[in-house]
Amino acid sequence: MFLNNKICKNIALSFLIGIVLSSVPMLIYGNAYYRDDMQTQYMPVFYSIGSMLIHYHQIPFLTTHTWFGGNISGEFQYGIFNPVELILYSFLPIIKSLPWGAGFLAAIHYGILSAGIFFLCKTLGISNKYAYVGAVTIVLNNFIFYWFAESWFPEFSSISFMVWAVAFVLRAKDSKWDFLAAVIATYLTITTGFPQTIIALALCGLIYSGIEIYRNRTLISSLPLISLGLGGMAALISILPTLAMLLISDRTASDMTTATSMIPSLGDLLVVFNPIHPSHILYPDNRNVKASLYYAGWFILPALMFINWKSIRYIPQKNLCIFVCVFVFLILTQGPSSIHVLKLPVRFTPFFQIFLIISTLYLWDNYRDKSISKSKKNIFYLIVIMTSTISIMQYPQKWVGILIAAGMCIYFGLKFVKQDMKLAQMVAITILFTILSRISGGIYNHMFPKWDFYPQISESINLNSVDPEYNMCLVDDVYNDAWEKNGNEYIKHIWFGNIGLLSGRPSINGYSPIKQYALQKRFFRMVQALTPMEAGIGGLEIEPTTGMTFFDLMRVKNVIATNGLLADLFAREKPTHWTELEGNNPYSRVFSHTLPNEKLPGTLSWPVEGLTVVEKGTPQATQETFTITSRDKGTNKLVFARTSWPGYEATFNGVAAPVSTVAGFLLAVDLPADGSIGVVKLSYHLPYVHITLASFGLSIFLTILFMNMNFLWNRPYEIALKNKVTI
Repeated sequence: MFLNNKICKNIALSFLIGIVLSSVPMLIYGNAYYRDDMQTQYMPVFYSIGSMLIHYHQIPFLTTHTWFGGNISGEFQYGIFNPVELILYSFLPIIKSLPWGAGFLAAIHYGILSAGIFFLCKTLGISNKYAYVGAVTIVLNNFIFYWFAESWFPEFSSISFMVWAVAFVLRAKDSKWDFLAAVIATYLTITTGFPQTIIALALCGLIYSGIEIYRNRTLISSLPLISLGLGGMAALISILPTLAMLLISDRTASDMTTATSMIPSLGDLLVVFNPIHPSHILYPDNRNVKASLYYAGWFILPALMFINWKSIRYIPQKNLCIFVCVFVFLILTQGPSSIHVLKLPVRFTPFFQIFLIISTLYLWDNYRDKSISKSKKNIFYLIVIMTSTISIMQYPQKWVGILIAAGMCIYFGLKFVKQDMKLAQMVAITILFTILSRISGGIYNHMFPKWDFYPQISESINLNSVDPEYNMCLVDDVYNDAWEKNGNEYIKHIWFGNIGLLSGRPSINGYSPIKQYALQKRFFRMVQALTPMEAGIGGLEIEPTTGMTFFDLMRVKNVIATNGLLADLFAREKPTHWTELEGNNPYSRVFSHTLPNEKLPGTLSWPVEGLTVVEKGTPQATQETFTITSRDKGTNKLVFARTSWPGYEATFNGVAAPVSTVAGFLLAVDLPADGSIGVVKLSYHLPYVHITLASFGLSIFLTILFMNMNFLWNRPYEIALKNKVTI
């Protein structure tokens, strides 16, 4: 077997350590992992997917309950092709609490991350003691906690799989089981759904494969690259639907993706040993994050200072790959953010920190200096004093904490290099530094809004059902004191993002980083589906092809406007048949009207005349069928109250019918001009599904084929060498 019992026990212990350490913040503050995007984007969808799995035994690829972001497979970040994620989502309806559900997901992924770091360290030849130190240090990483575990959760969950994938890719040529594990771990990493993690894994795998192939030039040396490629082939099933979305999306227009957006200050980024140091970032203006995001480990500076660099004669290929990755990801944190897949460079920060920590521990474990020179000690003092002085100049209100941190860095740093610390001591010191850092930085990332959203959860969440009518919420600004103070009261009456999914309130609003361009251009200005002042008026405009308003075509029965300018503007401009409903709340005003197409079946929205339709079966998000019993010859186009996504297909009497769009975002089906009658079937299929299934099957076949090529795994010269070393 490729893992012996002893290492399995250590991996299991590392998994438990990750769960225990990550549970402490949740016990102190229940919302520790339920902030910002976890409230408005991820948890509503994770919970809804879990409910679908538990109650309907279905994986939802699409939902019509939200127009902006309803293409679940195309949004990529929800991990619906990752079996581990699906199993975890299934527990959320049992937990029922959104904050505790988020904490459950975080704790399990921290366990996976901790165990993966330990295994990666062992793969690189690091002793058990320092492998545990690496696992604890990375589990307590500030950047991962403050930014990913709290908000950008898919990057956190994908990193937890990525460290396993890196370890197995590095071991892929050692045995056929390591090769298989590399393929599986690569698939799990990619299907979790975050682009920067995929880039990180690909770069690491390519660097190692390049080194191996350059040095050995054999088929065996290509096995790491082959395992990476086979895992990627299998994972195309999650990538191609997203690539299809790019045809109708706009990823260039965003408040967060300018050419100078989200770039860490290099000077701050390199102060990895100081638990209280400024974390400047371009976002897109220069901001000073209260939490010390760039603190990585207290032992990094003393270890690198007191390594006997002259004694290093040979670095194994695996370790050399990790060393190269440190510099590669340091460079990527600085851009270029103008390249599409490298936008938001700050997201590469944890990869730089993870590989730096592991590289430092390997070097210290194998090449520590037995003697401490006075000159090195003085340089160590000087670096700590200079960086602490800079911290005080920028954080004058924290001078006491900074001086305490500087004293701790010097005291524990020298103690670390002078004696062989026990594991318990190093873990205790690591936890102590983390406590100091987080007391200084606060319990959450202060760049995130202080929302506390606890929407009422519907007992019957069915993402596959369709809705006869929708709400349009006009919300222009949620980053203010009113929403932070009374956010939970607001969402009882008006909402944004994916919050409506949980409470069974179908709406045009949603959450879509990829964004359907035409829909966004008319109604929304941000990924959270916040609306500009003119959004309500835009819905009242007449669509020239059909002669109906956009709201009528979209079956928007109710417009819910934030109390104030938005509500006043809509009240002033609305037609007379729109009436304001009586209500008594300080947060919103509701305007409603009778839909002209409310008697049409399913999601059919137009035409309302010249057509007689009988519904066949229950319409669903991915399929609906109806029979046209009569239609005028001029009635050649059917418009549906659905967002037009790549993957929709239609047939008329069993023959393919063209699918088109109205106004760039409304789904339409074109019928023959002869006025014929018959059955219309509208269905949604994953884009390129035949290619992805073939690729998935080919990946399995090739993996089995390589595993059964005995000449790749039965290497007599290596067996003889191992026996000689053992003797």
